[in-house]
Amino acid sequence: MAIESRGGVAEREKSTLSIQFVSGLVGAPITASYNAFLASVKENRELQAEGSDRSTRHIEISLPQEVSYQEGDHLGVIPQNEPALVERVLRRYGLNSSDYIVISASGRSVAHLPVDRPISVHDLLSQCVELQEAATRAQLRELAAFTVCPPNKKELEALLQEDAYKEHVLNKRLTMLDLLERYLACELPFERFVELLPPLKPRYYSISSSPRIQNDAVSISVGVVRCPAKSGSGEYRGVASNYLASLQPGNTVMVFVNTPESGFTLPEQPETPIIMVGPGTGFAPFRGFLQARQTMKSEGKTLGEAHLYYGCRNELDHIYREEVEQFERQDIVTVHTAYSRKEGMPKTYVQHLMKENTNEIIRLLGNNGKLYICGDGSRMAPDVEACLKEAYQEIHAVSKQEAQKWLEQLQSEGRYAKDVWAGN
Repeated sequence: MAIESRGGVAEREKSTLSIQFVSGLVGAPITASYNAFLASVKENRELQAEGSDRSTRHIEISLPQEVSYQEGDHLGVIPQNEPALVERVLRRYGLNSSDYIVISASGRSVAHLPVDRPISVHDLLSQCVELQEAATRAQLRELAAFTVCPPNKKELEALLQEDAYKEHVLNKRLTMLDLLERYLACELPFERFVELLPPLKPRYYSISSSPRIQNDAVSISVGVVRCPAKSGSGEYRGVASNYLASLQPGNTVMVFVNTPESGFTLPEQPETPIIMVGPGTGFAPFRGFLQARQTMKSEGKTLGEAHLYYGCRNELDHIYREEVEQFERQDIVTVHTAYSRKEGMPKTYVQHLMKENTNEIIRLLGNNGKLYICGDGSRMAPDVEACLKEAYQEIHAVSKQEAQKWLEQLQSEGRYAKDVWAGN
């Protein structure tokens, strides 16, 4: 919703929501329509070795009989905000989590909100809206417009300036809730607060299992995000990863299976050579690939060469290590492991190991092989691509432009697939 400001002074925007407190639940709230289903958690265990300062969870989730998946698919998870975060909102607005409300909307669609049916304040805040996204400038204007204390109002309006907004709000990941707690003179109504919040979006995780091993359950590998808050106050905790980490066997979670359009699937012919690049939790889909290859080998099928370029900080950070070593002993895959923070060793990333094996990689790709990259799309994937183009250019004595065309041709032929995400 566009919010105008005249002469640099924020003006109040009237909410198009109406919230009425009621005595109890009358009907179930509308849930997000992603063909999601309620699934039971079968297993939730730590993958990091004892002594690691990180947490990565292996989570196994049951599937209904009518739901199927294939290696390379994603599991969409509809998360919930942490209770402590919800409690902060309740405290700021003096509400009880057990209060039931009915939302009436006018003027525009609010598809993510359960309109015209009772929902508890707790469920509304935990299941429907994003509470941890950095405040937008439109939200800042609203906060300023509802702030009655002139000095506070001036401070909020100052944050609307581009440089100030970037430095003090965006870079520090300050949320609307953070600002409401800082500026108690802000009288933004609860209904307007809810209306300004974006919908709580599903998070996607690469499935780390193969239906050829177990078709009634999927597993995902979740790196739990916990780090000092950029605001300098407290800890930032990823919404979905901490929600998933908190689940116990027998708990339920709303999920759905999603097939990406990137062609991130095993080749139809088992003898096709494959090269997999997946540092950290980027290994997740390749665990499913290797389980599938293990099954195919047990069925007597001939497997093409498979190389896995895996990276992590050190041995404590090496997830699924025993499984991977077993796959290698069974000649399912050849593993190349890069440690970036191993004591007494130079800092090594996957692209460094690939550079040592460029002749082999280019040979396999020249023999109709397929390349997969999963993980950080902001640094790792571009570095790997640069390594490959440089190798192709050197081996075939061609120009940079021709090396770029070669990589693009691999992608257009379905022989180069990426499953990447933005880095922090």
